[in-house]
Amino acid sequence: MTFEKKCLIETGDILSVHYECGKCHAAIVVPIEKIDPGYAASLALSACPYCQTPSGFQMSTQEMTAFTDFNSSLRRIASAMSGRNLKLLLSIKCTD
Repeated sequence: MTFEKKCLIETGDILSVHYECGKCHAAIVVPIEKIDPGYAASLALSACPYCQTPSGFQMSTQEMTAFTDFNSSLRRIASAMSGRNLKLLLSIKCTD
């Protein structure tokens, strides 16, 4: 017999977004209902407020557009899926 461990997250289970510095691991936590693409963009375009390491994002690039669009969509999809019969589940990496 084979067992498979699946780790899934439903959009309604997302409580907040953590914007974390890859160098010092300082994080800014924003509740899902308060996600603001403009604020997310300002975080991405500025250096870490703790260690001053740049994020690597630049204004008016495809990467920046993808980042801000994702932040905007994340807030909207959690709301749109609420109360629906169809569930949107994301498969995430499981730890053993």
